[in-house]
Amino acid sequence: MLLRNRHRLWIRLLMALGAMSLFLLGYQWGNQHQQGDAEIPTINGVLLQPPGDLPGFSLQESFGQPFDHRRLAEHWTLLGFGDLAQASGQRGVQRLIEVYNRIADHNTLRKQLQLVLVTTTDQPMLARRFATLSPALHILGGDSDEIARLGGALGVSPDAPLTLFVLGPGGYLLALFPDRENGAAMAEDLKAIVANAGALLPSENP
Repeated sequence: MLLRNRHRLWIRLLMALGAMSLFLLGYQWGNQHQQGDAEIPTINGVLLQPPGDLPGFSLQESFGQPFDHRRLAEHWTLLGFGDLAQASGQRGVQRLIEVYNRIADHNTLRKQLQLVLVTTTDQPMLARRFATLSPALHILGGDSDEIARLGGALGVSPDAPLTLFVLGPGGYLLALFPDRENGAAMAEDLKAIVANAGALLPSENP
């Protein structure tokens, strides 16, 4: 009788272990299925892991519409800083639009991508002119302290080389495109980042 009871106990233990194994396998499969084939990509720019957070901000577009951190929630964003009256701002706009043009074969990404240049000086006439260059382009201005605070959070300084920042949905800072990186390389980097968003963004984001 004792041997029979031990035999039954072993069967129950094996069944419990089997059920636990199936649960773990199912969990791992579901997790992989949720992320798909996403992986940490290798890019020409600088990938940031874990992603960074931006502070809240409130600025205005060139035609007066408000633009704050909530506008980053559902879009991919390419962000730069510059003075439109100087080469830094003009080159910033050029780089933003070049990347946008080079992803013409990715229509879904073009629809999801917004280009943002934060102006470091008040140039309303220039801002309105540049804003017409692309429907995806937003030229932002506003309170100088607010702009300085946002730039400071990203490590932007007046004498620093022009850098573009890649923000994922939710406003997460995922990568930097340094001044030396050309348009073709930035476009390929952006495609790789978006394609592997599941491995880069926090799990609550797409």
